[in-house]
Amino acid sequence: MKRLLLMAALGATAPLALAGPEILPISGVDRLNYDMQTGTVTPATPNTRGGQCIWCCGYEYVNYFWGAEPFLGEAGLDWGDLAGPANVGMLGFAEFTNSQAADGDLCGLVAIYAEENGWDSAGRVYVAGFLISNIPGSTHPPDEYWGYQWWVEIGTAFVLDGSDLDDDGLTDWGYFQFYSGRTPGCLHGPAICGALGLDPNNLPPECPGVEDAFDLFVNPSWNDSCFNFDPNIEPYYAGTYWFGGPPVFAQFYFELYAPSCPNQGESGRYCTADIDGSYDCIVDVADLVEFLRCWYWCPIDPGRCCCDLDPYDPWWPGDGDCDLHDLAELLTQYGDNCNWP
Repeated sequence: MKRLLLMAALGATAPLALAGPEILPISGVDRLNYDMQTGTVTPATPNTRGGQCIWCCGYEYVNYFWGAEPFLGEAGLDWGDLAGPANVGMLGFAEFTNSQAADGDLCGLVAIYAEENGWDSAGRVYVAGFLISNIPGSTHPPDEYWGYQWWVEIGTAFVLDGSDLDDDGLTDWGYFQFYSGRTPGCLHGPAICGALGLDPNNLPPECPGVEDAFDLFVNPSWNDSCFNFDPNIEPYYAGTYWFGGPPVFAQFYFELYAPSCPNQGESGRYCTADIDGSYDCIVDVADLVEFLRCWYWCPIDPGRCCCDLDPYDPWWPGDGDCDLHDLAELLTQYGDNCNWP
């Protein structure tokens, strides 16, 4: 739900309008997998992805990014809607940098909040936070801005749930991202999964609740050490960037996945049709029932369209609708058990 004025928590009574952030093209993208338990970084493959997509503003929309000022401790918080409660087992997000720092000299923070609807929402609830401590520096020329897509194995799943603040029948939540940059003159920040010119009235159904705005928070101490993060970010709210509405859609890249299935099953599909909310990595009659329920909701509310299974693609399943091809995909996987052994 948009407000026409951009509010700032700077002690002033008058609203503060923030100028549009710098938009620059990403020169290229690498994909990385991060194990939260060991801190190891490896090249990502389709099999390192998590389970079913819960909320995914994903890589196929990455065209631009915001040029942050890491030495000022700038960070962004974006938001969306999901069908809660959601059991989250893996995160996906993206950052860019032109920093020539050695591997391990850059770090990032990601925090998840419930009760969040942006525009300096009151009452946000901290749910989970993650420190990425060994982000690699760029191996490309400093005049190129290189993107990294991260899939993070968080180890222990967490539940994301909360109130429906904007009365659309879905849970409101938000995600905070900060990326340090210690190379003088470098840019380092979160990538945007939106695109200038994309019809904001026809947004990807995988990420309901997106808006062309984000909240800006500024705390110089964050850049001294990512360990200085305080989940109470409200004192550092500086204002809300609004990209201006149609034809702009700009949302920070972010993905929530159900806990991953450890086995590919007989069909080799890793039980992507396990959509009944049990996360049991079994495709059975419960998933068929859920499919039929979702079939009803898809034309009415794309945010509840969980039956978009076709075409099967381990990086990004679905084509934006729910039809007989999706039913055929579920039947292909029907009977699969993707648990060990």
